[in-house]
Amino acid sequence: MTDVISSQLHHTLDQTHFDDFGIRYEGKVRDTYFLDDRIVLVTTDRISAFDHVLKETIPFKGQVLNQLAAYFFEQLVDVMPNHVISVPDANVTVAMRCETVPIEFVVRGYLAGHAWRTYRSGERQLCGEVLPEGLRQNSRLPEAI
Repeated sequence: MTDVISSQLHHTLDQTHFDDFGIRYEGKVRDTYFLDDRIVLVTTDRISAFDHVLKETIPFKGQVLNQLAAYFFEQLVDVMPNHVISVPDANVTVAMRCETVPIEFVVRGYLAGHAWRTYRSGERQLCGEVLPEGLRQNSRLPEAI
């Protein structure tokens, strides 16, 4: 299996340059093209961690990410309309141009990363929730926060 993955590393999508698609913006993972009232989002195989783009890529990561997003947008369209017009390719979403609402959140089920560092420093309140004593790094939290 490792040989198959290694052989694909030279065939990953790490960047795009489609001159006919409009003005290009390169994000951490997606290349976004602004074309009149629409945007074309191309999900690449780039990896970002802690707001840094790593030089390595993961084969088919962009396809998986874009298809997951497309699936959930489709599942929730009756609950909340969204910007998706079409998904003409595994890596591509065509969407309506709209105003961004900059919201980001993390759902935590385990005591890891920032949560662990906070807990280890002696603090027991995280995201408004009081955490119990005696937890260890990577402990499952009693309830997701």
